[in-house]
Amino acid sequence: MYLVAGLGVTGQSVLRYLTAQGENCLAFDTRDNFDTTALQEAYLDCEFAVGEVPTKWLTQFETIILSPGIAKSEPWVVALEKIGKQVIGDIELFARAVGAPVIAITGSNGKSTVTTITGMALAEAGYKVGVGGNIGEPALDLLIDDNEYDVFVLELSSFQLETTYSLTPASSTVLNISEDHMDRYIGIEEYIQAKTKVFSETELAVIPDVLGEQGLIHHGEVVHFSAVPGFIKSDKDYGIIQYNNQAWLGHGNQPQVPVECMKLKGLHHQLNALAMLALCRPFNVENRHFEIALTQFVGLPHRTELVAVHNDITWINDSKGTNVGATITAIESLGNEISGKLILIAGGVGKDADFSGLGSPLVEHCRQVVLFGRDKAVIEADIRSNAQTLDHIAITQVEDLMSAVAIALENAQPQDCVLFSPACASFDQFDNYVKRGESFVELVHQARASFDKESIAQTINQPGLVD
Repeated sequence: MYLVAGLGVTGQSVLRYLTAQGENCLAFDTRDNFDTTALQEAYLDCEFAVGEVPTKWLTQFETIILSPGIAKSEPWVVALEKIGKQVIGDIELFARAVGAPVIAITGSNGKSTVTTITGMALAEAGYKVGVGGNIGEPALDLLIDDNEYDVFVLELSSFQLETTYSLTPASSTVLNISEDHMDRYIGIEEYIQAKTKVFSETELAVIPDVLGEQGLIHHGEVVHFSAVPGFIKSDKDYGIIQYNNQAWLGHGNQPQVPVECMKLKGLHHQLNALAMLALCRPFNVENRHFEIALTQFVGLPHRTELVAVHNDITWINDSKGTNVGATITAIESLGNEISGKLILIAGGVGKDADFSGLGSPLVEHCRQVVLFGRDKAVIEADIRSNAQTLDHIAITQVEDLMSAVAIALENAQPQDCVLFSPACASFDQFDNYVKRGESFVELVHQARASFDKESIAQTINQPGLVD
């Protein structure tokens, strides 16, 4: 008997999977006000509880399937482990049942993009690909749908990896590490340990050169990738090479895809593409398949997504930028592309992160920072720890996203870019980053419409004009 702990998206996928296997289970959510009515009607053979695990259940289950949103360090989880209960997650359950090769992708930033383009390249090569995990379909749903997949490409969070022990990927990567979820981990080293767990049983470890290998546990083959010019030193390395007087994504000294064919420009997009090439190495994917995928991929919603260009001002939705590293990447990438300056809108739940690292990119690329949400004052205090270099940048605090968009609209100048990249979680004011991004897009379009109406009214009311 299993105890399914946490009844959000992942927990409900566990219920579906266990029911499909004919398993009865106990289902529990830590939220006292969580309404289980619909779930009770859908899973008549399951017992449900909220708030606390009923004492009478303790002799009925041996294994807890813990949702990623619940930390293993929670006192009640620790107590259950001490009395001999096994704690696993949905990916461990997936790993015990999967019969096809798996590509596993994690990192602080870029993992959704790399997961998507890796799936696209494999599909172009003729593979039936199941793409999911921390993006799109839950991994267990992929096991019980009507498809027979040749390969699975999974985005995995550090939270999922904490409770995964049996996964043996054909290839895996940690794309990068930047401070995130410091409200859950004791420190950055514990976070790194959770992320790099993906390498422990992999057949091919795809490691960014900046990460190095110190302290990493891996038993399979290792390849490295980097977009730094001149990086490639061996035939195992993936990087940028010159061929026929142009830059190519290359493996060793072999050119694979011309950089200019990529729809998305910028160094971080090249890094993502190189990771994808390396992850696909165990599979029969030709260069033309990679090129088609990179030519067709135009980016993910809420990840440096173009919303509008109006009055020569560009509006970008990067709501998926939920940590400092993601926002720094967005600032540097867009800041180098525009001839004006950036106005950054950021804020939300800071997850105990240190925001002082934003200082240098703000100095180089921004004219204004507009902060909203719960931790706006904390963010400003961190940024101003480098106050001597920020004198020329206006930092404004407002309560909500609507006010932030209004301030940006008022202060943006032609050729500027308004970048919404919160560097924070969303759950102080929104259900998730998707709802937050959708709200930003709607507010931008409303602001544009209002601005146009005012301009028309001003023009009509000018003296000397007639109907």
